[in-house]
Order: sequence, then C-alpha cells, then structure tokens
Amino acid sequence: PQFETTLPSTGEVIKFRPFLVKEEKILMLASESEEYKDMVNACSQIVENCTFEKVQGKNLTMYDMQDLFLRIREVSIGEEQEFQLICGECDEQTSFIMPLKELNVKGLEDMPSNEIKVGDDFVIIMKHPTVMEVVELESNELTDIELISKCIHSVVTEEETTKIEDISSEELDEFIDDLSIETMGEMRKYIQAMPVLEHTIDFKCVHCKAEQKVSINGYEHFFA
Repeated sequence: PQFETTLPSTGEVIKFRPFLVKEEKILMLASESEEYKDMVNACSQIVENCTFEKVQGKNLTMYDMQDLFLRIREVSIGEEQEFQLICGECDEQTSFIMPLKELNVKGLEDMPSNEIKVGDDFVIIMKHPTVMEVVELESNELTDIELISKCIHSVVTEEETTKIEDISSEELDEFIDDLSIETMGEMRKYIQAMPVLEHTIDFKCVHCKAEQKVSINGYEHFFA
C-alpha cells in the first residue's frame, strides 16, 4: 500500500510505504545503541527507503524529517503510543495512550522572517539547518557560529543575488567575521525559533490527583 502526506515546511505531497522487515531491523539497532546520532541516521535511512528514495532524509530540516518518520511509523506499527507519564508532585507514573496524529509540527505560523536586513547595503536570506547539521552541532563537530554560517542561503544586494555555495569557505569566514553583533543576534534568533514536533499532554495523576502538563517532542520515544 502507498500513502500520502505533506511536508510541513513546503506543503509538498510525499508518497510513502509502511515499514518492511529491513526497516524494523534498522529501528532495533538504533534503539539498542541509544546514541542520538545513530537514531537520527536510522530515521533518515528509513525515510529514504519508505519514500522510494525520492526524499533524502539527511537533507531535510529536523522537523520535516521527524514528522515524515512519524507519519510512516503511524501506518506501519500503529496509530497510538503508550507513555508512562511521571507526576511532578509525587513522582508516580500514570499510563497514557496518545494518538500519533496529535503530534504535529508547531511554530510554522510564528516563524520570524528569514530575511535579515543589514543596513541599506544587503539582505541575508536564511534557511533552517539540515538534519545532519543539527547532529554535528549536538556532537560538538560544529560551533554555534559555524552552524549559523551553514544556514545562510544567499546574500541579496541591489545588483545581484549571491548563493553561499558559490563562494569559497575563506570568503564566507571573512563575511561572517565582518558582521555586526546585532546582525548575528538576528540570525541566531531565526534558527532558535525553528519549528518543533511536539504535543502537550494534560493529565491528572491517578495517585495524587494533581493536574499535570507534559510535553512530548522529537521522535526518540518512538523507536522501540
């Protein structure tokens, strides 16, 4: 069977199939590893496999990849997931079953502009980091400033538009070094406001009856 979903960032229609045994093996290995990088690589590989290699998971934004992975999992393993929620008052656990359709990308409507105006001279067009760029940051393979430089799509002046891949790494480093602290702050703010995959659960502890809120985000809980 084939299914369809839309990519949160663009609305592009994506066709996909459910997991096969080979994808289940990938999930099991990543789950046993418990390493963030291994889970992301597994998720990316599964997205690529199940979209008939039309989508390269590692080139997606993190929230697009997470959402696509969960939509695939939803038709493969089940539409619900059971969680053991820990009460913040008594530390006891409460069982909760959540429909996966409730876990969606939040923040798309409230994103700041990706156009950072630098005086009257030029405009920096930003993009969100790819999955692998986020992994490199989490693994300390990239610094904060290096990530920001990778999130520049292009620079626009009155005369021309220059894409970042068309200039050398030395020129990019020099460009970044000459930016003001204020401009760098605006670029950082854009990345920090990146949409996330999450759902807030309101529940009452079955032990102490306290009203609680728990945020489920990412996709790490859905590997087993």
